[in-house]
Formats: sequence, structure tokens, C-alpha cells
Amino acid sequence: MGASEQAQPIDVGRAQSGAQRDGRLPFIHGLRGIAALSVVLFHCYDSTPVANRVVATIPSMADYLIRRGFLGVDLFFVISGFVISLTLFRRLATLGEFGRFFLRRQLRLDPPYWTAIALSVGSALVVNRLRPLTGAPVPSAGAVIAHLFYLQDFLGIRDIVGVFWTLCMEIQFYLFFGLVILWFDKSSVSGRTIGWVMLPLYVLSIACFWDLVPSLRGLFLPRWFEFFTGVILFLFWRQQLSRTQLLVYQGTLLLFVLVNPPTDNGMAWITTATVLLISLVFAVAAQTGGIRTWFDKPVMRYFGSISYSLYLMHAVVGIRLLKLVVNPGDSAVKAWALYTAGVLLSIAAADIVYRVIERPSMNLSHRLKWRT
Repeated sequence: MGASEQAQPIDVGRAQSGAQRDGRLPFIHGLRGIAALSVVLFHCYDSTPVANRVVATIPSMADYLIRRGFLGVDLFFVISGFVISLTLFRRLATLGEFGRFFLRRQLRLDPPYWTAIALSVGSALVVNRLRPLTGAPVPSAGAVIAHLFYLQDFLGIRDIVGVFWTLCMEIQFYLFFGLVILWFDKSSVSGRTIGWVMLPLYVLSIACFWDLVPSLRGLFLPRWFEFFTGVILFLFWRQQLSRTQLLVYQGTLLLFVLVNPPTDNGMAWITTATVLLISLVFAVAAQTGGIRTWFDKPVMRYFGSISYSLYLMHAVVGIRLLKLVVNPGDSAVKAWALYTAGVLLSIAAADIVYRVIERPSMNLSHRLKWRT
């Protein structure tokens, strides 16, 4: 989902990998690809008739793992926190630079997002024309306009595509965190100060996520702790945060996992546990240098590159196609074949959108140079 790392100085004199030479950290880039693939495999399986047709032919552990692919979204949120911190580190000194940062984000995210909206609406119209009994939902003009500005959650409008709610969370994070960094940069405070000052908000966020504290509809506060986990990990990696502070944040996650408040419906526990696990893996990568070396493989770089387009296109192409072609009477073999085809077509569509829409929009955003 979201942002791609901006070019940052890699240690002078150190040999650089292919991923590092273009400004990306292989570990982060590879994790983005893993997150996208896990969400694709999950949605094409669990959100379509496929799962019901093949569940008797798949080992229970494999079925369990595929059905937990939604946790790739939580991985995306942690990655976003890390990447935006990498982008803004010691750069956001003026309100003008904040505006420049947000415009760069929109130039990066909007064109593929708007493409997904157009394809979804267009495909629904075509399907209804060819197969009237399908009844594919066609959003109103007002709903489309609300989506263009990421306002559908606040307005209580159903997402045109199921994954769009996550982009609403991303945009709110960019706005809020950008202002936070602008404030701290103007105050010339240290990363350790940021860590302590933001800890109460982190605890409040987890409490909202567990429904222990009410939150406004559409507000990203219940997901703030996931984004800020990435921020904390970035600060720790850049030695701007002490190990004690990192342990306090990880201990906060662990406390909720162990206490397991009775309001939980199972989702809060597994999500919090996943964020804790991601945090531990990140910390090891930061301590061992793995952030610069792990996942530095061509296939990981490829899926990391197309991950945003893949995240969008699988919902427009893969899920919609499988809902149309998989029938209750299909054999498991046929359902597996169609599932594979749906995933591959999603990847192919993502590749096209990446080359035609996303990469040019990235290049356009890079033309807005930082002034500081």
C-alpha cells in the first residue's frame, strides 16, 4: 500500500546491492512484496467461492495460513510508518516543506488509486450490461467524489473496493505524522523525546483498537499504534531511540496480548500479536544489518515494486473475476485452477498498471525536490 522509500544516503564506501542503488532498503522492499502477496492469496481465496470448493483438499495448516493473509495489511501499516520516517528524517523544517511532502505523496498514490476506482466502476457497468442478474454495485457520483478525496469512511459510504479503507488510514497518517514531525523539527527535540512524548497516544490507540475506548468513525486513531510502531523501529535503527524505549513499546504490545481484554473478538489479539512479532523481526534486522541485506533477491524486488498496484488490482481483477467464474458445482481441481488464474491475472494487471500509471506518477513526484 502506500509509499515507496525515498533515496537516502547509504553508508559511504559500503558496497551497494541493486535495491540499495535505487534508494530502497531490500528488507523493507521485500516485506512490502510479502504483505501484498499475502493479502492477494487471502482475498482471492476467502472472499470468493474458491475456499468452499477447495477446503476439503487443502491441509488445515495451509488453510489457516491463507486465511490469515489479511495480516499483510498490518504489515503494510508498520512499513508505512518506517518509510515515511525515512522520507522525512531531518527534512521537514517548514510548513512549505510539509505541503511539498504531502503533494509528493498524493502524486505517488492518487493515479493508481483513481485508476482502480475507474476500473471498478467501469467493470461493474460492463458486467451488469452483459449479465444483468449479477447486480454488481455501481456507486453514485457522490460516492465516487468522496472516494477521490478519501472521505468515504468519514461519510459512512461503502468502499467501492474493499481495500480502499486502508488508504484512508494512510492519508490520515501522512497528514498527522507530517505535522508532528514539523512541530518536533521546529522544537529541535531528539528522537528519544519523541519516543516518550508519543507513548501515551500509542497506548490510547491500542485501547481504541481493542474497543476499550470509543473512537470516531473513520478516524485512524485505532490504527495509529501500527504506523507508529514503524516510526519507533526507524528511530531505533537510526540510533535515535534507546533500546529501553523500544522495549517499553514492545512491552505495551505484549501486555495487551497477555491480558487479552474480554472485549476482544479474536481479531484484536491476533493483530496486536502480529505487530509485536513484526517489531521483534525488525529489531533483529536493525541490529544485525539485515535491513540492508535481507530479501535482496530479484523476485522480492519485483513484488516489492508492484506491491501497491498489486494491492489495488487484485481486488478489481482477481476477486471480481473469481466471483463471476467459480460456481457452486465446480470441482476442487477446477476451483484451484481458477484461483491460480485469478492470482496470476491480478499480478499481470498490477504489472501493467505499475509500468503505465504508477511508475510515471512516482517519477513525477520525484521532480518536486526537497529544498532543505
